[in-house]
Amino acid sequence: MRAAFALSCLLALPAGAGAQTSADGIATEPRVMLEARGGVNVPTFDISDAVDAGPSFGIGAGFRVAPRVYLLGDLDLGFHSGASLPGGGEGPDVKVYHYMAKLGYELVPAAGDSRWSLIVNAGAGALTFDADGPGSNTYPAINVGAKIGYRLTPRLDLVLSPQGDIAFTKDAEVGTTNAWVWPFTAGVRARF
Repeated sequence: MRAAFALSCLLALPAGAGAQTSADGIATEPRVMLEARGGVNVPTFDISDAVDAGPSFGIGAGFRVAPRVYLLGDLDLGFHSGASLPGGGEGPDVKVYHYMAKLGYELVPAAGDSRWSLIVNAGAGALTFDADGPGSNTYPAINVGAKIGYRLTPRLDLVLSPQGDIAFTKDAEVGTTNAWVWPFTAGVRARF
């Protein structure tokens, strides 16, 4: 249910925000981008004592509001197996949902002969920790990261998205007051 809600929010970008035309009728650069990604979510610091790195899947959307400035939204889902416990056995498996709204700045635009682009981003949102068993916990979180693109066609890019998400958790519920989980993903980006 959470994933469907977050996807509908990402897709609610203005439908008319596709390729725009200038006053003289010449098409300008695309303003909307959609991403599909896969990779790995890596927990670090205290949270890594509870869960191991695991596969990650994500979707994202972006809207260019100025020549180099983007509003971005990302939804990532990581699957983590429980880490080995000191007395033997393993902790519970945990799914971690990442919901992030961000502001991105394009440091390197794909223009002319260059096919490469680089957008750095920072934002905020929430992380939900859904362990095996009843209930889940959602906490506020912050994000920093980058989106490295390689243009295949005028409307399609390969994208590498290293991100760092920090959730402000409760020690009694998660075992730490700040959970650092890093989605490292790669995929495709379509631009409209």
